[in-house]
Amino acid sequence: MTTDSSPEKWVYREHTRVKHILLEKYLAPWIKILGRRHARICFVDGFAGRGEYADGTLGSPIKALKVADELAGLYSKMSFVFIEKDEDNFRNLEEVIEREEDSIRNLRNMEITTEPGEFAEVVNKMCAESEEARVLDPCFFFVDPFGFGGVPFDIFKAIFSMPRTEVLFTFMVSYIARFIDEPQLASTFTTLFGGEDWRQVAPLERREQSLIELYRQQLHQVAGVRYSWHFRVCETDRLRTLYYLVHATNNFTGHKIMKDVMFRQSADGSFAYLGPQDVSRRYQGTLFDIHDTEQFKEVLLKRLAGQTIQYDRIEKAMCVPWHAEPPYVDQHYRQVLKELEEEGRVSVHRVSSKKRGLRGDDVITFPSSNPGQIALPLLEGEPKAGVARPKVYYKEFARLDGAKELLLWRVGDGSIIIRFDKTPAPAAETDVVCPHFVELKWAYGCPFDCAWCYLKGTFRFRPGGPSPVVKPLEKTQLHVQTFLEEVKTPEIVNTGEIADSLMSESTEHPFSKFIIPLFERQKLHKVLFLTKSSNVENLVEIWPHTHAVISFSLNAVPVADRWEKAPKVQERIRAAKEVFDAGYEVRVRIDPMVPVDNWAQYYRELLNMIFDAFTPERVTLGSLRGLQSTINGCSDKTWVKYLKESSNWGRKTDLNTRLAMYSLLTEELAARHDFHRVALCKETVEVWDALAMDYTQMRCNCIA
Repeated sequence: MTTDSSPEKWVYREHTRVKHILLEKYLAPWIKILGRRHARICFVDGFAGRGEYADGTLGSPIKALKVADELAGLYSKMSFVFIEKDEDNFRNLEEVIEREEDSIRNLRNMEITTEPGEFAEVVNKMCAESEEARVLDPCFFFVDPFGFGGVPFDIFKAIFSMPRTEVLFTFMVSYIARFIDEPQLASTFTTLFGGEDWRQVAPLERREQSLIELYRQQLHQVAGVRYSWHFRVCETDRLRTLYYLVHATNNFTGHKIMKDVMFRQSADGSFAYLGPQDVSRRYQGTLFDIHDTEQFKEVLLKRLAGQTIQYDRIEKAMCVPWHAEPPYVDQHYRQVLKELEEEGRVSVHRVSSKKRGLRGDDVITFPSSNPGQIALPLLEGEPKAGVARPKVYYKEFARLDGAKELLLWRVGDGSIIIRFDKTPAPAAETDVVCPHFVELKWAYGCPFDCAWCYLKGTFRFRPGGPSPVVKPLEKTQLHVQTFLEEVKTPEIVNTGEIADSLMSESTEHPFSKFIIPLFERQKLHKVLFLTKSSNVENLVEIWPHTHAVISFSLNAVPVADRWEKAPKVQERIRAAKEVFDAGYEVRVRIDPMVPVDNWAQYYRELLNMIFDAFTPERVTLGSLRGLQSTINGCSDKTWVKYLKESSNWGRKTDLNTRLAMYSLLTEELAARHDFHRVALCKETVEVWDALAMDYTQMRCNCIA
């Protein structure tokens, strides 16, 4: 039986040398950049192994110490944590560290800790001690196991829950692909991937590609990683992949540097060490040919069409969505943009007047009429010939306080912009209160498939059900422009009533970059986004955005995990904080609240999570409810058991339970968070009165 200290495992091979080169090449700039900014930085070698190989070559822990020693003076303090569970390896590691300490000049600025034990256990301990300075410092984890055991995905979730962390991970794809059909290893793979999706990997001929794509997908969608890239490592004596080195970080600068390091260490720019005879590149899994600069030009022109953007932001913009990030580095961007400028296909405004190569603050304008893009000239005055401007219709509507007011009814046929007036003015105690608001129906459907989504009933007769469909943007633009120019009473238009407002952000035509600039050209109206998405990369890049409001739909974690097939609540809160920090007005909708066991604890925890991250502009609460068409249209009806009463907006949870839930949250918001801007969604007059809340003065999610 071989162990991690078996001699055959400590022969220094060529692919290991390549791995160590990548580590050293990246660790140096990581230390230089972060060492200047922070009082302490930390390097963790999760599977440290021996201090040296059989031929005397130093192991990764000693190599890391040597790199840091060469950079003495560029950091104040650096912590090293070396984790190793094998007793023989651990003993050798300590002996070599002690021997090499005499040659390290900067030892006084280093804190070296050797930890005997399992990687997961030690890291869990570090996370539990999150108040200690070491954990809050920037931390780089090198995770290099011999196989695929001992690296549960939950550990990466824990690592990326800490600030300023990143990982370089050896993903042993060859072993995984070989053993993934073994039933006795099913739980191991579920732990490794953080779920059951590994069971759906592609047939044998595409298995490696499917596995690396799935793992990166989990990093982004579950662990909340923003940037990742992988480097393929092949065995030198066989034409097959051995493993991938996966780099994951939430810092774009780190991503950019590592990607460049990986590119420069690949013989033909393929982000791979292919071995001397490996000419097979079909498993690289890229959508692009690294040598096809003409193809790259078209990709840039299509994805950045109509944008004016600083050079140093272009590469970052191309990282979204993660699975379509081009395999190019800075030198390619410079080359291709230079050629596009010479060809007259982009314009460049240089900050200085001298003709020179591109610099970070130079501004590039991409035309909006590239092939494959939506050519939407912003309308000025009269529409172009042949296109009739829609008529704006007004109607008298009753406000919640009983007064009547002449307001916008619809633009044109109402297929794009119309006032939602399906809820009659409340007359009885059991009537639901819902103010009439303006809808912007740019699309319909939702990708998240939550169990109680009323779109399941609304679109139950469509062949595609609630699958997302985007309406022609030319028509949407015409109706929006007409609304903005002709309607003189301030309105907030809701883009999320029959669609998730951010569902197209990972496409070539993100809705946010289409709609927000239209609203920023005027000063009267606002656009409201309502979403369960965590994809806010486009939002944080748009400026100005003073006329956009972003509302996140949230729920208690166990409720969301059970019935909402959407990004994790923690991811949504992280995204909300990101747009809040970018200066957006952010609202929160906690809806539908479900009275599961221990609901009080779960919803208190949700409020704490929200207010620990940011303070929303307003909070709207709603309880579980269901129209009969929704109940009929859903496949998972386990939530229906909580519906006990009827209203003029479907079935609801019983009155006493709703009152208890609303009372708890409103009191908790006031007492613990000093927050009072609270409203109820589609709730009865009886409940408003019982809570001593005046619905005639309500300021809920969907109105200004």
